[in-house]
Amino acid sequence: FWKQLYDEGGWTLYCGYRFDLEGRSEEGYAVGIDQIYATEWMLDYLQCNSRSECYTKNKQFRQMEADMHNLYPAWSDLMVYRNGRNFGNVPGEDSRFDQCDFEWEQKVVEPRDLSKGNVARSILYMNRQYNLPVSPEMMTVMKAWNKQDPPSEQERIRNDRIETLQGQRNPYIDNPGLVDRPGMVRGR
Repeated sequence: FWKQLYDEGGWTLYCGYRFDLEGRSEEGYAVGIDQIYATEWMLDYLQCNSRSECYTKNKQFRQMEADMHNLYPAWSDLMVYRNGRNFGNVPGEDSRFDQCDFEWEQKVVEPRDLSKGNVARSILYMNRQYNLPVSPEMMTVMKAWNKQDPPSEQERIRNDRIETLQGQRNPYIDNPGLVDRPGMVRGR
């Protein structure tokens, strides 16, 4: 993952911490790989009690879980707070970390503005590619975030690399307006 997709290093999604090609943060933070469309959500939808059960029960699960369009580098400590919570807007501006604009309350997390489009396009992709459910409330937020934070050059380059590695592009990065076309978003 690190050497193939981030061969010159990169930045964590939620906090923007710089990391090297080994996945180490310059600030000394542990960096891990976060699944934007959470594994817990996949397991719940596929009605599996565990990952190992899903590996044997659903052949497509491995592909879903390993799809690079859904995987982003993230500060490991923050991933504990993310832990399967839905994405949404958290009222107020009460960042919970000194150097990272990431908010949460009960069952909802809100990343920094610069990350919202990436999150939205990952969720939209997983919804479309694997027919994975997204609640109407979260879908409304994802559509808004997709418009609020258009794809950056870095996100486009990442999309090109993922296509080379796994043979699949995220069409919402190529054309964010697809979200408004009939049939391009699947409701649940």
